[in-house]
Amino acid sequence: MKFKGFLTVGLALSLPLFAEAQMKPKVSKAQAEQAALAQMKGGKVLSGEYEHESGKYIWSFDIKAGDQLKEVWVDPNTGKVIKVDTETPANEKKERSEDMKSAKITKSEAEKIALKAVPGGKVMDAELEHESGMFIWSLDVKSGKETKEVWIDPQSGKVVKITTESANNGAHEKD
Repeated sequence: MKFKGFLTVGLALSLPLFAEAQMKPKVSKAQAEQAALAQMKGGKVLSGEYEHESGKYIWSFDIKAGDQLKEVWVDPNTGKVIKVDTETPANEKKERSEDMKSAKITKSEAEKIALKAVPGGKVMDAELEHESGMFIWSLDVKSGKETKEVWIDPQSGKVVKITTESANNGAHEKD
């Protein structure tokens, strides 16, 4: 019976590691970008990121082709283009709404977490956004003369990163 308990605990502890491994793309960003550009001949990549969108992980590229802005999704396991969409303000609003619905941590909860991470601070701005290939709450917290940017995972509430904004150039330095 003890063996079953150890096996169950071991399996439970390894599941998050397995899930994390499933999220890592087999196709590099450069390879995915080449596939997206091959689909949009003559286009120029404006941005690209690995993200969770509509229930799946994808490489997503915004490509300017002529006078249109296209979003191209590339499968992170096969490198094949799986979707091409024209970006419009309405599409952007819909994506943002879907992001908000999928977040388990509310803005208010994210603010409380950020204030615990930066004691004595005041939240100046809070946005749910895709940044550096991650879907995060990004909060600017003013503490004394410094402004810190706190990234919080919208699913777990874990603080992912804290950076300090430099007063000289508005750049961020990692804490």
